[in-house]
Order: sequence, then structure tokens, then C-alpha cells
Amino acid sequence: MGTRMAKAALDVGLVSAEPDRLIAFYAGVAGFEVLEPLEIPNVGRIHKLACGESILRVLDPVTPPEPDPSKSFSATRGIRYLTLEVEDIEAAVEAVTALGGSVALPPFQLRPGRRVAQVADPDGNMIELGQG
Repeated sequence: MGTRMAKAALDVGLVSAEPDRLIAFYAGVAGFEVLEPLEIPNVGRIHKLACGESILRVLDPVTPPEPDPSKSFSATRGIRYLTLEVEDIEAAVEAVTALGGSVALPPFQLRPGRRVAQVADPDGNMIELGQG
């Protein structure tokens, strides 16, 4: 039957060869709080960014990772994108490009009162930005 979550949040981990770019990106685009990193011998350094009770972990492994060769975030199975709810989607999209990310779909009205955009961080991880 399983169990219940012990924390009212979901933590996510990214692996990067250039973690400083991702740390600056998530702190700048959505206001994530940068926490103290954790060094794990023979594994690498885990940088942590807080978003409420959730933690985004950026692993800088001892052996640099290979880039993802897929052409589309939906071309491969697995966890392929994050959704970030923001207060000002236009400001977030502007920060995405200023901090080395890219915009796949600019903000548009998905339904009345709901705007979304699809962007990528500097490593190419897809992000759905949502407002409303």
C-alpha cells in the first residue's frame, strides 16, 4: 500500500557540468534561495536551491555528464520538464533569456485566467512557466 510523504513538497535533482549557470538561472528567474552545497566524496558537489519546502538539487559530478542528444523534451520517457508557478510570467521570461536560457513558446493564454510559457534553462532542461 505504500506510505505517505513526510514532507509537503517534492525535491528534484538536475545533473550539470556547469552548475554555476543553473544556480544563477533558477535564483534569477524564480527567486530560488541558494543554500549551502553538500560535498559527497567520489560523487561530486550537490548545490541546493530552496523554493518553499521544495529543494532543487544541482549535482556537479566528479565525472562531467554527457549532453542529452534528444531533439525534443517529449521524445524520451522520464521526467522531462519542471513547472514553476510565477507571479509575473513576462518578467520571468525576460530573466530566462538574460540568464542564458531560451524560450520555446512565449507566454500565451492557455485558458481564461491562465497564462503559460515553455522555456529551457542554460543546460536545456525544459520548464513550463505558469501564472494564474
